[in-house]
Amino acid sequence: MDKYIAVVHKDDNSSFGAYFPDLRGCFAAGESEDEALDSLRVSLRMYAEDFIERGMKLPAARSLSAISADADVKASLAEGNGALVFVPLLVADKKKRVNVTLEPSLIAALDEAARITGTSRSDYLANAAWREVAEATGAVRVSKVRAKPKKPARASKAAPRVRQYA
Repeated sequence: MDKYIAVVHKDDNSSFGAYFPDLRGCFAAGESEDEALDSLRVSLRMYAEDFIERGMKLPAARSLSAISADADVKASLAEGNGALVFVPLLVADKKKRVNVTLEPSLIAALDEAARITGTSRSDYLANAAWREVAEATGAVRVSKVRAKPKKPARASKAAPRVRQYA
């Protein structure tokens, strides 16, 4: 899990702005700090998905001391209108089997909930865990698995050939 540091700031007579110094072009705004951070999380998800779709690696997240030494960040913070916020980025990858111990009644309830929602027990647990992690940490989740491009449609063998005459 990478933790990117965001700068949230408010200039006089403006909305709140937020950006990631490590992720050029990933920014957002909002009428409140919470709105700006929520918009920034959406921007981070879109930014990361774009990198993944292109097969590119995201820039590394710098440390708090490195971000604090950045000239632009210093300027935002020096005005007294800025704050630094950690935003975790969770990149979903291949699934890995784990063993968990649960009460039998909870297992039965999970199985019933999974059946009702049309998923497996594992997928139901994973989705619930992702929601809880995002709620507790403010993390953004993206999938590392890229969609496979569709194969072009093949021409029908029965299609008539067109002759061109000069």
